[in-house]
Amino acid sequence: MSTFISNMPVRVVAPRKRRLLSPQRILVTLLSLILLCAIACGGIGYYFSNVLLVPTHDISYNLEATNVSAQVVTLPHTQDTEQPGTFGITWANGAAIVGKVTNENQDTVTRQLLQTTAPLASHTMVSWNREIYLNGLKDTLELHISTVQVSTSLGEMPAWYVPGKLDTWGILVHGRGDTLDSSLRFMQPLAKLGIPMLAISYRNDMNAPASPDGYYHLGDTEWQDLEAGVKYALAHGAHHLVLYGWSMGGAIVEAFQHRSQYASNVQALVLDAPLLDWRSTLSFQAASRYLPDVVASTAEFFAAQRAKINFDALNQLNQPQGKTPILLFHGTNDTTTPVSVSDTFAQAHTDIVTYNRVNGADHVQSWNLDPQWYNTQVESYLTRVLHL
Repeated sequence: MSTFISNMPVRVVAPRKRRLLSPQRILVTLLSLILLCAIACGGIGYYFSNVLLVPTHDISYNLEATNVSAQVVTLPHTQDTEQPGTFGITWANGAAIVGKVTNENQDTVTRQLLQTTAPLASHTMVSWNREIYLNGLKDTLELHISTVQVSTSLGEMPAWYVPGKLDTWGILVHGRGDTLDSSLRFMQPLAKLGIPMLAISYRNDMNAPASPDGYYHLGDTEWQDLEAGVKYALAHGAHHLVLYGWSMGGAIVEAFQHRSQYASNVQALVLDAPLLDWRSTLSFQAASRYLPDVVASTAEFFAAQRAKINFDALNQLNQPQGKTPILLFHGTNDTTTPVSVSDTFAQAHTDIVTYNRVNGADHVQSWNLDPQWYNTQVESYLTRVLHL
């Protein structure tokens, strides 16, 4: 076997030298990345400031009801529909109350169908709610509810009035984006005690005047509409007051307590999942979406600039609380505002706060988890502090 060796010269190619980036090029690259991150954080922060400030009142019928019978209804399995307790569903021409879960799998949840205002057909698209007594279900409470108008600096705002025998009135203040209907599930213990009630609207609510800039102010201006409701109550027979606020309604109540000349008329507060520190809530919301805390800070910056909101004044962890007794509810599974804020608040004010830390309840859903227990807590507390 012969071997052929070429006489052609062999060309040796030297390895190319690796070009190093110059310090100037590295600096430009880093600055570009920082600029891109800043633009991204700014855009996301601006978006979340919109979520905070811009009123929305949309209802989304996004759940398909299936396997409907006189006793049960099956719904898609979601974080809402799997929760224990009593809740509501609504559809285009009806509403229902649903109770405990009777069966579930990874796709669906079947719940008791406790009460309906109209027949519910299978494959109807429905909306989930925690308010319960929507549409005609309000009548099942057998409360004498009338609509009155409260005069405010922005115009007339509708409110619901429920008569009672006492001269201590309850003023109910709902959360951001809620309606007067959301007050209905909290009325029964107050009505049982004979406390007249006024469930108020505030600026940017449905059927109420808008704020001058069209934005929510997270309690920083809405407290003035609560003050208008208080003045209405005092002009119509109230001598003393109980303020009852949930979610942003809690922030409104606390702002009123610090800023209104009528705060001395208040004998007790009831707060449910209140927004006691918006900064902590923004950070909590960012973390739950796996976003850096700088996004929360950016959202706060834009909100403060756009709506002139004083976030420091709305931080109740840094505010003196006076001597007005407070009944506080907050669920441990709150996905909107962290229960840790209420924990800190209650620990700092053990002399005035009676704290119900409700295991397993989501945002403003302590009532839904166990309505009878919740109503008993409110009734016994007010009986004690009001000396009824």
